[in-house]
Amino acid sequence: MTLVDAAQHWLHSVGLYLRWGGGLVAGSWLACAAPRFFVEVLYVLRPAPSRPAPDPHSASARWQAIQRDHDRIKDEYRRLRIDPFRADELAVLADLTVPEAVALVQGLAAASDAADTANPPTYEKAVLHLAHSWRQAQARAADSELQAPSDRSSEPRVCTPEPAVQPAQRRPCPPIPKEQKCR
Repeated sequence: MTLVDAAQHWLHSVGLYLRWGGGLVAGSWLACAAPRFFVEVLYVLRPAPSRPAPDPHSASARWQAIQRDHDRIKDEYRRLRIDPFRADELAVLADLTVPEAVALVQGLAAASDAADTANPPTYEKAVLHLAHSWRQAQARAADSELQAPSDRSSEPRVCTPEPAVQPAQRRPCPPIPKEQKCR
């Protein structure tokens, strides 16, 4: 046997050992991974549960939808009350001589009272009335914002507590008195 034959025989043996070792490693990996693989396949192929779809007209779904509408309107009104950049719009909705503002306040009170009761038709009716009055109040505030610049330029602004003053107009504050020097 020559040196070349011995090298070939050694390389052939190493190749066999590597193939067998790799085969054993691959086989053990497959033995460990196969159950997980089959579980995943069975999970994907399982039949869908035969649960009925929730009825969107059920009482609880309607009650939740009405509550969401009520909360949405209350949140929008609350954001309006704290937003300093919407002062003109708030001035219209805070003036209780404006019929839309009165209807909005009454609608908020009625919806809050109806929410305390467990009578869904009454609550739904109150929230629908509130939504209608909210839309009317927003339209009135938008109309007064559009008319306010022309009204402001044509009428003198006077600091009076009379209700005849347009609610969108801002009354000027009295001047701050100057400090007097002590003698």
